[in-house]
Amino acid sequence: MGQTDPVFVLAWVTVRTEACTPMGKGGRVLFVEHPERGWEIPGGHVEPGESPDEAMLRELLEETGLKGEVRSWNKTYYPKGWVAHVVVDPTEAEEWCVADTKVSKVAWWASVPPLIEWTYDEFMDLSQWCTTHLN
Repeated sequence: MGQTDPVFVLAWVTVRTEACTPMGKGGRVLFVEHPERGWEIPGGHVEPGESPDEAMLRELLEETGLKGEVRSWNKTYYPKGWVAHVVVDPTEAEEWCVADTKVSKVAWWASVPPLIEWTYDEFMDLSQWCTTHLN
């Protein structure tokens, strides 16, 4: 990986048919619950030899069992990480198959869930980014 590649990747996951609808206005976003960190968006570290896209889709599959499509990247929100807008098909949107022991629950949220380590503003900023880059 080059210097500008991310150390970690995160996924702002929406259902393909709701991709342009923001949180709080009818859009839903996929969150995973970590036993200590609480609710957060799926993601993790990029492994050696992986592209950011490969890492993102691997993490999504491990944490939720879903296969998605990376639509775009926000490469500036976090200094060492990128956030992908990932869409999943409606037919797969409820088929959880968690292979990651650090994920206790998976759920769609139409508003920001109760948080421990993340902030409300982070998720509202990402919701705004996701909906504005598609319109």
